[in-house]
Amino acid sequence: MKEVLVFMADGTEEIEALTVVDLLRRVNIPVSMVSVNDAEYVTGSHAITVKMDMGISAVNLENVGMIVLPGGMPGTNKLMDSEKLTKMI
Repeated sequence: MKEVLVFMADGTEEIEALTVVDLLRRVNIPVSMVSVNDAEYVTGSHAITVKMDMGISAVNLENVGMIVLPGGMPGTNKLMDSEKLTKMI
């Protein structure tokens, strides 16, 4: 089964990211939370800090079936500004 990657940056809307992660994990679909700046932790737009599964430098797209880009400000702008993420998309 292909993996789902949920990319996050400081300022990401937590519910848009974590709901996806929660629902996929409940049905045993592999999903990883990925920091676009390789940080170990990301703090969302409502001051909730989440430990990432990996940083963007560790991503291998070979077994990825879907990429999720949650909204939220300024997280959306930080995702858009990530050159590595833009190349992956």
